[in-house]
Formats: sequence, structure tokens, C-alpha cells
Amino acid sequence: MKVIYSIFSVFILFALITCSIKEDMEVKNIKDLDENMLDIKMYHELVGDELRTGDFADANWFLTGMDSVLQIVSRKYETHRKLNKPFKDSYENNLRPAISELNNQLQRKDLPAAKNAYVVLTKKCNGCHLDNDIDKVVQNWLFRGE
Repeated sequence: MKVIYSIFSVFILFALITCSIKEDMEVKNIKDLDENMLDIKMYHELVGDELRTGDFADANWFLTGMDSVLQIVSRKYETHRKLNKPFKDSYENNLRPAISELNNQLQRKDLPAAKNAYVVLTKKCNGCHLDNDIDKVVQNWLFRGE
């Protein structure tokens, strides 16, 4: 009887741990589109700041943060009053390739190519804003303060 009770206890403990881990892995995003875009703006600025100083590691870290928010937004916003089409379309077709190129240049530690990829990414962001009649311009932060 003790063996059955022990096996049952271990099974219950395993089930509780598994459920707990799964809940921790799910990202819960309660922000609206504007709040997520402010996060993306912050990451974009920081990537530009780090590229200005030539800090590849930090630029890549901020780029990864920006991309993670963009992925969440692309899953969350199939429709929105500000979007003409699902955000995922813009992410997959325009932003993701530009982010991938910037990431590649950061990994190669090619500063001129990384700066160029950042400019392309900025233009892709602004293209999405134009497509959706959003009256906000994404700034190129490579030349801030110069």
C-alpha cells in the first residue's frame, strides 16, 4: 500500500510541476497595440544607440528584445482598428527579413553593414506606418546628438 501511495504521490507531484512549467512558458501580453509599439520604439532607439558606439553585443540584445515584442504583436493582432491587414503579414514580409539581416551583420561584427541594415529596418517600419496611415515617423537613431 505504501508503494502505491508513493507512486501516486510522485505522479501528482510530476503533474503539478509540469502544469506549473507550462504556465510560466506562456507569454501573457495585456498591452494594447500602442503600448507594444512604444516598447518596440524603445528597443529600436537602443539598437541605434549601441550601433553608434559599436557595441555589437548590446545592439544584438536589444534587437532580440525588439523582435520578441514584434513576434508577440504579430500573433496577437489579426485585426485592429489601426491595421489594414494582420500585423503578421507586415512582420513576415518586411520586418523579419530586415531584422534577420541586421542580426547577421551584428554577428559578423560588420559595423558599416549593420548600420545599413538598421537604416533598412527603419525604412521598413516607416513603410508599415505609411501603409496603415499612422502619423508617426520612426527615427533613425544612428545620428542622434551629432
